Amino acid sequence: MDNASAPPQTTSCLVCGATRAEPRFVQRGYPVFRCTGCSLEFVAPIPSASELADYYNRAYTVPLERYAAAGHRNIARIADLERWCPSRGRLLEFGASYGHSLASARERGWDVAGVELSPTASEYARTHFGMPVFNCDLADAPLADGSFDAVIGWHVLEHVRNPKDQLQRLSRLLKPGGVLGLRVPNIESFGARAAGEWWPWMCPPAHLWFFSSATLPRLLRACGFEVLEVKTLRGDGNNLYQYALMAAGSRLNDLRLHLRRGADAPRRADGQGSDRAMMSKVPLPDAQGATASEAIRTVSPAQPSGLLQAWLRLLDRAQPITDALARGTRPLMEPLERRGWGDELLVYARRVTQSQ
Repeated sequence: MDNASAPPQTTSCLVCGATRAEPRFVQRGYPVFRCTGCSLEFVAPIPSASELADYYNRAYTVPLERYAAAGHRNIARIADLERWCPSRGRLLEFGASYGHSLASARERGWDVAGVELSPTASEYARTHFGMPVFNCDLADAPLADGSFDAVIGWHVLEHVRNPKDQLQRLSRLLKPGGVLGLRVPNIESFGARAAGEWWPWMCPPAHLWFFSSATLPRLLRACGFEVLEVKTLRGDGNNLYQYALMAAGSRLNDLRLHLRRGADAPRRADGQGSDRAMMSKVPLPDAQGATASEAIRTVSPAQPSGLLQAWLRLLDRAQPITDALARGTRPLMEPLERRGWGDELLVYARRVTQSQ
C-alpha cells in the first residue's frame, strides 16, 4: 500500500485525534490502518451506510442455532455484569440479536429492552421471547435518556460506522452511575499478533474497528465513562498453539515467496499468481470460532496451490491435537489469555455522575 491509499490527513483518529496513520495491509479489498498516535486499528475509508446494508443483506448471516445453544454462556455473562450492578434494574442490549442474552437477564430479575438492526433477529426476539427489541439504529430507538441502569454490547462496537457516536448515545441513555459492559475483539491478542491479516476476526467490512486494552478505555473516558475493569479472554477464538502453527506456516510462505520473487515478479506485478494474493481476496468468516482453514477456503474464485492445500490439511489435522494441548495446559494458558493474550477484550465502565 502506498501513500496514495492512506486515510485523508484531515481525518482525525477516533480515539486520540492524531491525523497520521500507517498502512498495515489490505484485507478483503479494504485497507486497514494503524494510528501512529494511539495504535487504534481501523478500516479506511469507512464503507457507506448503503454499502454496509448491502453487505449485511447479502453476505452476513446470524446463526440462530448457535445463539440458542449458548444458554450457559449467556447466563455467565449476565452474572458477571451483576458484579458491577448487583441491584439489577433496567437493562438495554444494543445488538440484541435473537434476544437470548436478554431472556437470560430477564430470568435473573432484570427489566430488559434491546436494539437490533436485523429484521429477522429482532422479530424473533419479539415473537418468541416477548421482548421489546427495536429494529432500528441505536440513534433512532425510542428510548429516554437516563432510563437504564446497565447497557451491554457483545461484539457490536467493532461493526458500527462511528463507535464514538454510539458510546455517547449510550452514556446519555444510562442513569448517572449506570454500568456499561462491552466485548470486542482484542487486536493485541496473541492470535491477532501471530496470524496478522489471517486472524479470523480481521474481517472487514463486518469489522471496521480493532480495539486494544489501551484504545477502548481511552475512548470510553472521552465519552463520559469511568473505566472499572479491563481484561482479556479466549472467547470464541482459537487456541494459542493453533495460532502459533498458523503463524509459522504464514512466515514460511512469506519466505518462499521472497525467494521466488525474481522469477515470479512479472507474473505477480498486478498482485495475481501467489497464494498470498489469492488469500487476500478470500472473505473470512463472520461467525466467531471458525478455523483458519475454513477462513481460507471460504468462497474463493481461485484454486489454492498444492502447497497451500497441504498447509490447510496440516491445519485441519493439527486442530484436535492443539485443542487437546490447550485443554491439558489450561491452568498455564488461561492466566496468559486473561492478561492480554486472549482474543476477546472485556471492558466495564460507569457513566460519570455530574459531581465527578
